[in-house]
Amino acid sequence: MALDLQDMADFLKQTPPFDALDNARFDYALDHAEAVYVNQHNRDEILREGHPTLYVVRSGTYDLNDKHGKFIERLETGDVFGFPALLSGRAITNQIEVLADGILFCWDAATFAYLRRYSEPFERYFMQAQERRLLVEHRGEDSTPDWTERDIGSVISRPLISIGSDTSIQQAAISMSENKVSSLLVVDEGQLRGIITDRDIRNRVVAKGMDYGVAVTAVMTQMPEAVYTRQSLFDALTMMNQANIHHLPVLDDEERPVGMITTTDLMKQQRSEPVFLMNALFKAQSREALVEEAQNIPHYLRTFATRVKDIGMVGRLLASLTDGMTRKLIRLYEHEHGAAPVAYAWMAFGSQAREDQTLSSDQDNGLLLADGIKEGQREYFHKLAEFVCTGLADCGIRLCPGDVMAMNPKWNKTSLEWQQQIKKWVQSPTPDAIMHSMIFFDSRMIAGNQQLYRRHRDAIGKIAQRDIFLGNIGRHIGELNVPLGLFNRLRTKSEKGGDYIDIKTQGVAVINDIVRLYSLIEGLTMPATPARLQALQSHNLLTAKDNQNLLEAWQFLTQLRLSHQLKLQGDSTEPVNSIDPETLSTLQRRQLKAAFSVIKDAQQGVGFKVGRGL
Repeated sequence: MALDLQDMADFLKQTPPFDALDNARFDYALDHAEAVYVNQHNRDEILREGHPTLYVVRSGTYDLNDKHGKFIERLETGDVFGFPALLSGRAITNQIEVLADGILFCWDAATFAYLRRYSEPFERYFMQAQERRLLVEHRGEDSTPDWTERDIGSVISRPLISIGSDTSIQQAAISMSENKVSSLLVVDEGQLRGIITDRDIRNRVVAKGMDYGVAVTAVMTQMPEAVYTRQSLFDALTMMNQANIHHLPVLDDEERPVGMITTTDLMKQQRSEPVFLMNALFKAQSREALVEEAQNIPHYLRTFATRVKDIGMVGRLLASLTDGMTRKLIRLYEHEHGAAPVAYAWMAFGSQAREDQTLSSDQDNGLLLADGIKEGQREYFHKLAEFVCTGLADCGIRLCPGDVMAMNPKWNKTSLEWQQQIKKWVQSPTPDAIMHSMIFFDSRMIAGNQQLYRRHRDAIGKIAQRDIFLGNIGRHIGELNVPLGLFNRLRTKSEKGGDYIDIKTQGVAVINDIVRLYSLIEGLTMPATPARLQALQSHNLLTAKDNQNLLEAWQFLTQLRLSHQLKLQGDSTEPVNSIDPETLSTLQRRQLKAAFSVIKDAQQGVGFKVGRGL
């Protein structure tokens, strides 16, 4: 197709490694360039065996896959590909999937060789790129992944040991002894019914003087938490910590039990991992001991981040650690002051609830109390809240500047009082009401009565489904500032002597707001943004492409923000949530622009779907 040489020249002068060519080599590259229009129909002609070619994406979006169809990378404007075959002489086996039609600039092998020979920066660029590619391939094929990323199924080494629900307690104890295990799954007709542990027998049978001939159904934990073989060990670790349990049934995709995983199994995988920190936090016998152990958290997180491929796991780990510290503080208080006088639920809001905490996150929490509580009983919970919130602050989780904490009476209410508060926010959706409701609707129970919390969460979800309330949230979202101006340029603001972009407020939070709104509309109650997007796949508010784009933008921005924070020292003068775009690589800047473009498109979508009425 015909070339617009001026357009090509302007484009290549901004595209590595062509921006490093001297004038003579740059003109040579222009003279020997070709342009091809690519769509789904002619894609197979682009990467064809026997014709190694260097490509630069001028427009369009493509997925580069290997010969087995496995995803390698996404190619967008300015990305370079095709060079591994040119450098190695290997046959072309990769394929491209066209997500959006566009134009590729191309150079044949002779031109590529000439530019390498006469331009050292050009040559160095591709040698370094090839080293990175080979490193990725080596890691993907040969190296052992971080233990937390391993599939649970890969560490289940012994066959399933189970009993039926009609088995007596004595026979269960005999089975444990014979098989040298500390727990058994209770299974009927291939379906998990419950779990019984040696602790259950000790505390619920022996200590109570119960007849050993009674069936295990009298003392087992019914419908216990479980994980699937395809999930990661990190998922198992997180669930154990959140539920304060040490044994997890493992199921296959057909919900059939296949085994058990324990904290001991996790410890065997790697003896210098965060599981030891979690265990130390759990075993702390006093507030002072807990605070001392918590001082190790930043070091553990930085070490953990250097070994995992998905740095977003750091946010989940920190949330899990905060959950554990919260539960430990509650138990310490209950040990000293006695059991709670009425049923309650300690709720986490915001980033802890969504499990995307960072090192700069502060506390957002509240208490849900059973209706009918007597005024004199409230004092117990006010003191509990103060003990836990100040304890978390001493452990490094800062007090909330906006006072959204359980020790504030406004965030310490009965179920009926909470519902009345939500109704006020819904009926009078002022900016402050919208802000507080958004915090509240990202909630997760950390400790207490699960049934009380679930009933309450379902009730307030229904209260929120009023068009005028949802419409006001939609308008609020449409007014949020996304730092992308004319001609797709990033807009910065002066902060602490530099020019920065607030990744949290102008990026991550906006996506959270959009996804939360759609979840409220559909009555979804899970708090985590990725989980919400997954659940929204079965609804019609987002196309599959828009859903995936929002997820990828959220993942990129959260990882960028976390990476920035992990690099900062404790006394750094740089803002913790803002980034100077000039410090980013060319690729990262393109990805940042793409992420903000996705957010702006999603904002417009909210306006169409909600602003005009549902």
